[in-house]
Amino acid sequence: MGKLRVQNFGPITQGLVGKEKFLDIKKVTLLIGNQATGKSSVAKLYSTFSWLEKALTRGILKENDIVLHNRFAKKHCAYQGLENYFKDHTVLEYIGNSYHFLYQNETTTLKKINADKRYLSPKIMYVPAERNFLSVVEHPQQLKFLPLPLYTFLDEFERSKMELKSSVQLPINNIKFEYQRQHKISYIKGTDFKLKLVEASSGIQSLLPVFLVSRNLAYSLIEKRDSNTKESNIEEQRKKDQKINALLNQTDLSDELRQELLEILLSNYKSLRLINIVEELEQNLFPESQRNLLNKLLEFNNLTKENELLITTHSPYLLNYLTLAIKGGEIKKTLLKKGLEQSDQLQKVVPINSCVFSEDVNIYQLTDNGEIKLLPTYEGLPSDENFLNNSLAETNELFDDLLELEEELDD
Repeated sequence: MGKLRVQNFGPITQGLVGKEKFLDIKKVTLLIGNQATGKSSVAKLYSTFSWLEKALTRGILKENDIVLHNRFAKKHCAYQGLENYFKDHTVLEYIGNSYHFLYQNETTTLKKINADKRYLSPKIMYVPAERNFLSVVEHPQQLKFLPLPLYTFLDEFERSKMELKSSVQLPINNIKFEYQRQHKISYIKGTDFKLKLVEASSGIQSLLPVFLVSRNLAYSLIEKRDSNTKESNIEEQRKKDQKINALLNQTDLSDELRQELLEILLSNYKSLRLINIVEELEQNLFPESQRNLLNKLLEFNNLTKENELLITTHSPYLLNYLTLAIKGGEIKKTLLKKGLEQSDQLQKVVPINSCVFSEDVNIYQLTDNGEIKLLPTYEGLPSDENFLNNSLAETNELFDDLLELEEELDD
């Protein structure tokens, strides 16, 4: 899992406050803050660096494809619409599993690290905030000038629908999703109704794409099949074949060593884990639905040890529901120590498969003045002193002000 340093980039100025300058992206990472504070910028940068690291390791890109002619900023960051976020003193640094990137003084440098460590190639899925658009418009693939990440997500959404063998239960209102392949029509079904997806509520239209794609990708990994339909192209296949042939023709290797090296090489061309990056998970959702969807994404994230889930949010409910999942993780550890695998009482609050451990979670607050702060913890749980909870408390204080005013007017 990677580390990221961001300074003087878009709305972010100082970056992470404190001795540690790097955001430590863990198995579960939450980015909270006001609008236009840089949450999506951080998420998009992490997605970009992770993909570049994978492309270099797989041999899809060479180092010069990134460092020459400012291609990192003008080409690779442009995919996420970040090319105009750069400033004169922008500093971006990423330390991954196999590469170290540094952008400084308008120059990009990189170096290979952990040469002896096996690289677990990820499937990187960026779920944009505009995803409900894909549910509202029929045949969105025919539209031009959409954001590029939305087209990529659309491809995964369409493939996930095509691979459904039957209807699937959604984590909302006892509703199921059904896809008719012949006519390419999406339906939602309840106990007494059946509607086209384009006729459904905005909450369902927002929830379905992120749920369905996340579910499909997560399960495709544990089923040991490569779920990616676009990353494997003719040029990549040619490079892979060349490397395999060169390895097979090395006569000075023992059969055992050759087989081990071959397995490592092939693992670089197959997705072995999921980096799931979701913008505004709470979009158009009632608090209970936010909770149910979050628990499902945590469940999918737990299917593979090395999976990562990064979420941007404005919702205090999501933060509190994640706190429940962390507390559930503490109880899960106690259950495991006692040789128990299940608890009906825990299941009623947090599904045991959705529980997370506090050491696997980081929550960062992005401020209006361009700073990033790691949310402190108390006994492993996120602190109540955070922007989202403070916003709720502010409502109570404002109401008290109105009560005082009312009393003054009555005197």
